Amino acid sequence: MAIRRKKNQEGFAPGSQNSGFEHHNRTVYTENRQNHDFPVVMEYRKLGKTGFMVSDISSGTPPSEAVLKALLESGVNFIDTGEAYENGNNERLIGRVIKDYDRKKIFINSKLYTEDHFLSKEDCIDRTRKALERLGTGYVDCMMIHSAENSRIIKDEHFHAAMEVMKQEGRVKHVGVSCHGNNWLINPEESLEKIMMTAVEDGRFDVVMLGYNFMNADIAEKILDACAEKGIGTSIIKSNPVKLYLILDERIKRQKEAGTEPSESTMGFWEKYKGMTEQARIIFEKYGVATDEELAEAATRFVLSNPKAHTICWGFANLDDIRGMLSLSGQKLNEKDVALLRNYHDIYGHLNCRIGCNACEAACPHHLPVGTIMRYRYYFEVKKRVQYAREQYASLKGPGPEVCTDCAGYCEQICPYGVSARALLASAHRQMASIVS
Repeated sequence: MAIRRKKNQEGFAPGSQNSGFEHHNRTVYTENRQNHDFPVVMEYRKLGKTGFMVSDISSGTPPSEAVLKALLESGVNFIDTGEAYENGNNERLIGRVIKDYDRKKIFINSKLYTEDHFLSKEDCIDRTRKALERLGTGYVDCMMIHSAENSRIIKDEHFHAAMEVMKQEGRVKHVGVSCHGNNWLINPEESLEKIMMTAVEDGRFDVVMLGYNFMNADIAEKILDACAEKGIGTSIIKSNPVKLYLILDERIKRQKEAGTEPSESTMGFWEKYKGMTEQARIIFEKYGVATDEELAEAATRFVLSNPKAHTICWGFANLDDIRGMLSLSGQKLNEKDVALLRNYHDIYGHLNCRIGCNACEAACPHHLPVGTIMRYRYYFEVKKRVQYAREQYASLKGPGPEVCTDCAGYCEQICPYGVSARALLASAHRQMASIVS
């Protein structure tokens, strides 16, 4: 079945427009499709110089065998995982499933994590071999550095030397890196852009994984453009910032109903948010948006409209997620989406921390890892990886957002996007610290 070519809309749209992007025939997996009632992938894109045609929507770390099987049978063919997920058990889960499918038609992306540096070439080789054992496969399509937080890790020679050996043996086909931004406590100098541009210019990476959505487009699209010039494949995470605001809205209402006495700064945040919410609802009604889900769908179409964003790596929590998300495959922004997202961006920009920007961290007298905290908050609220977010938040060293109460708000003063950082940090602390303490 041929895919119809669709031109991107002009205006508030991602990246440079490329209506000539070549769409390919969809090749849906047919194994075990009895009673398969899910949408199927409608578009495949070339993952840079790997040459592999990946589904425009792909699988983040699959939560169960049933979800992964349904995704594969719907035509999803990029699976993300890593040794750090569930202590390797996520790789084992994938291994149990893929044995029943054509391995050559599946792109498996795994990752090796280090906080500071890899111990040795031999250690990286050993960890890669163990990952392959858990996956039950002779090779991995891409092995990434997991969540690189500085340029030094990008150039770690132990990792690269090990990957050369693995490539020669046919155990690793491609090398990549994922990045969420830096951690202030490790390296206060580097932003997401600097770290990722280091990877692009290094020349040894075939695939990168980064956050990209309509709220952080000015940061991420510079990286996507550079990747396109070098033929580097791109996998997109954090593609949908919308749900964050829906949850905030509900929480503030609950606090008000419970009669909780907020701080002065939180009260100011609440009043500002309340007014903007009313304004936003008027705009949503103007564009005929009946539900918040429709707004979230527009956010997804924003990313799908950029041909330089090769695949959205989505964390499917259950089978209902598959029905909702895969129904968007092959879709592009329409004029209504463009206008809606532009207005939403203008109204709610102060509630979205551009994860990876880190402009505020240098101004924080307490050296809070703001970007890292916001990332864990995103995991908690949007991705519903509640336990993982709690554990990661608990592992942070140094003071927490409680120090923001009496702070003059240097982070907010320097933020180029006007983000209400103190209120968001306080919210993150209430969510995660209260559960892990």
